[in-house]
Amino acid sequence: MKRPDIAQAPTAAAEPSRRYFLGLFTARSWTEFKANGAQVMGFTEKKVTAAARLLPGDRLLCYLTKRSTFVAILEVTGPSYQDSKPIWTDGLFPVRLPVKVVSELSPLAGLPVHLLLGKLSFLPGPAMPNNWTVHVRSSPRPWKAEDGLAVVQALQARIERSKAPLAPDLPGQKVDTSLIEAKRKRPKFGIESRVGKLLGRADDLRGERATELMEGVKSILSFNKVTGHSVNFPISETCRPTAVCLKYCYFAKGPNSWPDSLSHQYQIYAAAKADPVGFAERVAWECDQAGVTFLRWNGGGDLFAESIAAIDHLAILRPNLPIWVVTRTPDLAAKVVERPNVFVHFSLDRSSMSRREQFLKAEPQSSNFFFSYQCEADEVPTPQALSKVSVLFFNDYKITCEPAKLPAAIVCPLNDSADIRGACESCRRCFNGAAVGHNRKIILGKTKKRT
Repeated sequence: MKRPDIAQAPTAAAEPSRRYFLGLFTARSWTEFKANGAQVMGFTEKKVTAAARLLPGDRLLCYLTKRSTFVAILEVTGPSYQDSKPIWTDGLFPVRLPVKVVSELSPLAGLPVHLLLGKLSFLPGPAMPNNWTVHVRSSPRPWKAEDGLAVVQALQARIERSKAPLAPDLPGQKVDTSLIEAKRKRPKFGIESRVGKLLGRADDLRGERATELMEGVKSILSFNKVTGHSVNFPISETCRPTAVCLKYCYFAKGPNSWPDSLSHQYQIYAAAKADPVGFAERVAWECDQAGVTFLRWNGGGDLFAESIAAIDHLAILRPNLPIWVVTRTPDLAAKVVERPNVFVHFSLDRSSMSRREQFLKAEPQSSNFFFSYQCEADEVPTPQALSKVSVLFFNDYKITCEPAKLPAAIVCPLNDSADIRGACESCRRCFNGAAVGHNRKIILGKTKKRT
């Protein structure tokens, strides 16, 4: 991910008597401020007296509303004045103040206010108080010197961190080889399987596109007409494919397997490993921009340690966003932290039913989990398999038996549907608690039988 040119922020020792004020921007007005030369800040006519109190040398803490992030420090360079020259589309803001940028971050990598818990006088921590927003509602609002300095120091620390490339050189990156199950199983299952062919192309790609992969990811979210927005990772680095996966994996064919898509998946993987917290914050921003109402995590690929950390941070950042985590990896799935908006969807098939018990024996941290079953071509699922899952998928969504003989509660609406577009958005069973609730009844029923 490319970073903007960054100016150095002052150190704490360099500004013992500095005055600080809050400066409010929207994402649009910040972009227009920058496009106009980043030398003039504007306020409404009601703020003429407040703006006149600012003196050269005073600092403005630039805060983006709705995103709740600090993005820059400005320094006042002269007295306020009035001007009617249009700059912003949100309003005229005729009370003008000459400024210069002292330090800044891209809005995508800004400093979220929640990271200042315990560092500001009105955010003593560890949780956000109910009245904290009163301190970021007006501009230019005077701030305590210690609070202003805390923002400066935290912003500078984030700037220093952002200087490191977000996506390192993937061919030289150390990867936990225990996660690359697919490579170890390739000789056993043969390179002619659907996934085996993809792994071969992926290995070639890593060598051919090393320079491109180092440039970093420009966007994270992908979109599928059936499952909506998703975060996708490369199969070759994250998956432990089953025998059924190797034959039928939908993500190993079509556009998802093309070189550009593979490059994108590698870039996303590297970004998440390099900075899970920053990755989650970027995902949160993209979800806001796209109006996402639920997010499928692992539309392709599977869990790894850093992605678990990113999921948890995203769940905290966006507590009202359902996060639908699809996985086939027992030990890592068990480490997903319990959050009310995170739903762990463990996918099973005829060749991997043992993974269900492996996951349960690993004592999952979250109780928000359920199991699904994926049929092979022409497979008729057994009653035993159906009794252990909450969602049932048929190969290519074509039901292979008498529908009346199937438990209606677990049959995914995609099966035998005339139009699959937006099906997950309409159903929402996998991420609204319905599938989780069904799974709890299964487990509770088994517990009662044992007792």
